[in-house]
Amino acid sequence: MTHIKFVTIYFLFISFLSNAQTNDTWVNGTVSVKNKRLKQVMVSNGDTIVMTNKKGKYKIPAKEGQVLFPILPSGYTYSNRKKWWFNVPEHLELNSTIEVEFKLQKIKEKKNFTFLAIGDIQVGDDKELLQATQSVMTELLNRKDYDFSIYLGDLVNDSPELFTPLKKLIDDIEQPSWVVYGNHDRNFKAGKENQSNFFRENFGSETYAFFKNDILFVSLNSITPEGKYGYKGIYQENQIKFLSELLASVKPEQPIVISQHIPLVGMKNKQELLNILNPFKKVLVLSGHTHTVFQNEIKMSSGNTIHELTAGAVCGNWWTGQKNWEGIPLSLMSCGTPKGYFQINFNNGNYKIKYKGVNLPSNKQFSIWLGDYNSEPLSSLSTNNEFYVNVFSGSENTNVSIELDDKNTISLKKERITAPYVNYIKRSQKEDKSPDKNSKKSPYLRKKSRHIWKGVFPNILKKGYHKVKIVVEDPNFITIEEYFWILKK
Repeated sequence: MTHIKFVTIYFLFISFLSNAQTNDTWVNGTVSVKNKRLKQVMVSNGDTIVMTNKKGKYKIPAKEGQVLFPILPSGYTYSNRKKWWFNVPEHLELNSTIEVEFKLQKIKEKKNFTFLAIGDIQVGDDKELLQATQSVMTELLNRKDYDFSIYLGDLVNDSPELFTPLKKLIDDIEQPSWVVYGNHDRNFKAGKENQSNFFRENFGSETYAFFKNDILFVSLNSITPEGKYGYKGIYQENQIKFLSELLASVKPEQPIVISQHIPLVGMKNKQELLNILNPFKKVLVLSGHTHTVFQNEIKMSSGNTIHELTAGAVCGNWWTGQKNWEGIPLSLMSCGTPKGYFQINFNNGNYKIKYKGVNLPSNKQFSIWLGDYNSEPLSSLSTNNEFYVNVFSGSENTNVSIELDDKNTISLKKERITAPYVNYIKRSQKEDKSPDKNSKKSPYLRKKSRHIWKGVFPNILKKGYHKVKIVVEDPNFITIEEYFWILKK
């Protein structure tokens, strides 16, 4: 018998004397709190979902390589958040039985809570791991104003040996965390069917769910291997089955947050997912993968709307760009967003989002480019009075306006262009003006930002400095009002 703090696991392999030729393995067990067994708690193997009976017992089929876990009800957490799952062992005996007890603990529910959606850390070597440690991980370690976090995949960059130190960093943070499986989290030394096994050993199932403060959180595996190193954005059959069974147990009014690595636009069979989500009125889908930030809305045949938020990457543009005095690269994303993550505040089932740049003030929600599009930062107003505002979490529903010192208002127009600061960095790199020899050039592609607004100040604007106010409104975040100066020469 092996005892672990959060789950007491009894391995009892029973060889049946019958002539049965099946290769089924069954897991029997209980879910309990302080030795009190809990009824009607869901337990899953990432495919099938069963419920504990009146005595808190469950029985579920299992296969080698699967991961078992209880689906937390609201008001509960795992007794040991560092390993809340059970990995089904390899080389099972025919028709064997395993007994697994999951232990939970009761916690107070909160109607108002905040969690963090953290895109791609994607460290590929020890140096990048140190850069992550001394930037985003240190910031998270010292934040006390959130309840938990979700890492949206690609913790590493095809370097699964870094899972061990990364898990320690994540576990050392006071607030609990959940991890999503990404395409760069695969172990290519294993066979195609076993690429995710090392991830499972460190972080649990790629597919799981939990209820937190009456919100249902679901993590899905959006990666289907193809060939030795390739992949496609395809939900496998067990993902669809898991989600179908799970959502059959809740009402259409249930708020749902789905986390996956690849955005919906990159999923080949996303319609299968959308068909399941069609009846539900409050669905937020979180993703990473693109190293850009954008919001999206998907109108459903039911009349409901799915809100998708692609949260960017805390490695920015893959830990590249000019390093600062602490050795941390600028790594500005190709959409012009500084490396960072989102904080999402729920209040009575409704939520607001806010972007947080790593090591930047919390009110840094946009950047402004005042000079000519091909000029440099810190310029006076352009000769044609045009200027650009990059609202990092902006969407098609965002309205941006500028209030002048004479109280007149300018409305800005959304444009799909390369972010001016990215354009400046690309030009500087091409001319070998930056970065220095101790830094890496950023591999910017021809991506256009989804959250740039263009405005034009009136020609009657007098020379000198002008104090102006920017107002940014969006239904998904709190209205931003901030003052700044412009210089008209």
